[in-house]
Amino acid sequence: MKTLLLIRHAEAENAYFGVDDKQRDLTQEGFSQALHLGKKINEGNYIPEIIFYSDAVRTTETTKLILEQIDVPEEATFVEPSFYEANVGRLLDFINQRSDEADTIALVGHNPAISFLAEYLTGEDTGNLLPAKCLVISFDLDSWALISQATGRSLSRY
Repeated sequence: MKTLLLIRHAEAENAYFGVDDKQRDLTQEGFSQALHLGKKINEGNYIPEIIFYSDAVRTTETTKLILEQIDVPEEATFVEPSFYEANVGRLLDFINQRSDEADTIALVGHNPAISFLAEYLTGEDTGNLLPAKCLVISFDLDSWALISQATGRSLSRY
């Protein structure tokens, strides 16, 4: 059985002229949201063994704040530049290429791809993941390579 946590980054500063979108920091509210989400994940039954996150500042900050609340070593976290501006196909390819040694992984990314991926994988109307929200999806499969459309079911939402 495989378990996937899909996490949308916490609230970020508004985009403004002259600043690269990837460089947007979290707001004060975003910092609080990310810490709260980390606590919720820690209290739940699904702690990721490995976390992959976009190279944007807001996803990096979100991931670091979540790590303050859960027992995942920093060595088990990896920046994945392809998550920035990824589509469902790119994210699915990434998931399908994961090693089967890990049974629970997390992806920290951006909308709309994270929300679209949740619906694609579950076949459910999971709706829009708001900032600093997580959807846990379970797959009755032994390999990440077998995950595809409507093969999962949502278990929890934090």
